[in-house]
Amino acid sequence: MRPRRTALTLAVALTASLGVAVIGPETLSSPPEAQAAVRKNIDTDYTLLRRGPRSYVIGTAYRGWTVDVQGPANAGYRWGRVFGDLNMCLWTYEGALSGSGSATQSCSSTPQIMPVSQFTNGQIGGGSNDGATVATVPGAGCNTYDGVHITAYGNVRPWLAPASPSAPLASTLDIGDPVRWRYVSRDGAWGHGA
Repeated sequence: MRPRRTALTLAVALTASLGVAVIGPETLSSPPEAQAAVRKNIDTDYTLLRRGPRSYVIGTAYRGWTVDVQGPANAGYRWGRVFGDLNMCLWTYEGALSGSGSATQSCSSTPQIMPVSQFTNGQIGGGSNDGATVATVPGAGCNTYDGVHITAYGNVRPWLAPASPSAPLASTLDIGDPVRWRYVSRDGAWGHGA
């Protein structure tokens, strides 16, 4: 039985032949004011990390990772420093967090929405909540681990140039399977989808 991929962050190597989409104006409301930081833990096997509430997924956090959240929830997400292999201030789904330990505020005093230009080279498929459907094909730049299955990662840190993969997934994504690609990393080396 194949695991569900719809909630997984899938970063696969892609070619730059995906096409360029125009990036529209910011549609998220202003973030709320910050409050004292609270130490929480991820209590699900994986949870998607976003650049802003209900916006682009830019990473995955795993059970047991620590998040120092600040400020109130915004559309079901909390702003704060995500540790694990990221150590970055991002938005985490509030329902995946538990605990209430003390923490030192380590992100900006006001929750931020990461600018699109900070994590993508401008190649965007679909909207900010979902991606455009494409099929993985042989020779499209996707790395495979046995010639049939796509190599996927939970995180590639798309804001870095060059981006570097971490958290490999035990993926059963086959060449030819459809994925929903969302954007290409800032360095142009990685595609992000689910």
